[in-house]
Amino acid sequence: MKTTLLRALLAIAALLSSALAHAAITCSVTSPGFAAAYSSTTPTTNVTQTYFTVTCTRGAAGDPGSVNYSVKVDNGLNPQGQHNRAAFGASRIQYDFYKDAGCTTTWKGNSTISGTVTFAGTGTVSVQSAYWGCVPASQAGLAAGVYTDSVTMTMTYGSAQSDVSAAGVTITTPPTCSISTAPGTVAFNYVSFGATANASTTFGVTCSLALPYTMALDATSGTIIGITYTLALSAASSTGTGSEQTFSIDGNIAAGQSGTCGGASCSGTQVRSITISY
Repeated sequence: MKTTLLRALLAIAALLSSALAHAAITCSVTSPGFAAAYSSTTPTTNVTQTYFTVTCTRGAAGDPGSVNYSVKVDNGLNPQGQHNRAAFGASRIQYDFYKDAGCTTTWKGNSTISGTVTFAGTGTVSVQSAYWGCVPASQAGLAAGVYTDSVTMTMTYGSAQSDVSAAGVTITTPPTCSISTAPGTVAFNYVSFGATANASTTFGVTCSLALPYTMALDATSGTIIGITYTLALSAASSTGTGSEQTFSIDGNIAAGQSGTCGGASCSGTQVRSITISY
């Protein structure tokens, strides 16, 4: 009875050793994701090329000489419909993964990028596949900041084996502020020794969402043809909304000024400047 039991144990040990000698091919997928700088005033799509790496290990000569793989991605942590979005606080910026530099073929859902890893012998082999992160142009109402997202990559390979990893996304939007509609002319119609005269013009400022800024004139008074005038902005500061905000430059000429006009009528001009600081 003891001899029979010993033979049975030896047979089981031999079978286990045989199974271990033919270890399966193992693979993993990794990607650095992509990072981009984006300005909402840029008229074209921001395109960034990146890649993922598939790394496979063949442990024994008896394993297959190659392995096929396919990789797909989800819509990240902040999707809107079929689109991916990166987040900065409550603000969102749209982007998507594509298979081409022209940003025409999306890579998401059931769409995959496939390939084959081929071994020359045992050991580890890595291959890379390119993809592109595309951020559409003219996305208004964005706060200046660093937007982030994480996309899940799922790889299937060999005989229904799989690996999952994350690809990070970082999109930086710098603060922007500009005079989007230039001011017109503050045109006074003043009569010598006459009553007070007022005039005004408007201009537009477009700044990043939640961005504080200030405005100032280079001078708030001046003299033209002997007539002294004053100017004032309707506001000295504001906070950007991502859309154009309208302000005015209001002018005044005090009553009773004679001026230096020797004829029946005359005119003159001065140029003033506005500075936006943010």
